[in-house]
Amino acid sequence: MRTIKYFNFFCFLLTIPLFLAVLVNAQILPPVDIPVINIPQKTKAWCWVAVSQQIIMFSQGLQRTPPQCALVAIANNAPPEVCSSGYNPLCVRPGSIRQIQKLIAYFGGRYTTIAPPTDPLTIYRTLASGRPIILQVKTGIQSGHVVVLRGMSFIPRRHGIEPVLHINDPSSYFTKPVPFLKLLRLWISAIVVH
Repeated sequence: MRTIKYFNFFCFLLTIPLFLAVLVNAQILPPVDIPVINIPQKTKAWCWVAVSQQIIMFSQGLQRTPPQCALVAIANNAPPEVCSSGYNPLCVRPGSIRQIQKLIAYFGGRYTTIAPPTDPLTIYRTLASGRPIILQVKTGIQSGHVVVLRGMSFIPRRHGIEPVLHINDPSSYFTKPVPFLKLLRLWISAIVVH
């Protein structure tokens, strides 16, 4: 099973130079930037809630977007006021991709199922259609983080064209655009928001 996984990943990596060669021979695609506002997380454990809040604000507007503490309560099947009236251990905890999906759906949004990493052209097409992507990435041996992929551009380099991803990171770990290949090593899964 593990051998198949590595073989599939190796085959995927082989498609990247082909994609870049196509871009060199064709016109470079214009940059894409979806207007999702980056909102910082209110606690160290709330990247999942800040990402959810960014997507809810993008789709519903500022007036219909609750504070992060209320979103944590809703994601944990509690009344919104549970997490806004002082410290509550139910509230200061990490979340999951499923809880992000639940919050998006609760506020009328739609999303895809959890998807594995993909190629730069698929990402570009998704973003160009106005659909942000929530990425789950590795930040340590057993820790993860979520960010919103909101844009993409292509930078001419000496060795060819490099796809670069524009990310909203609620913890400010990624503060500049990130080369696709760098993020690919960290990418665990994704949700496309409709």
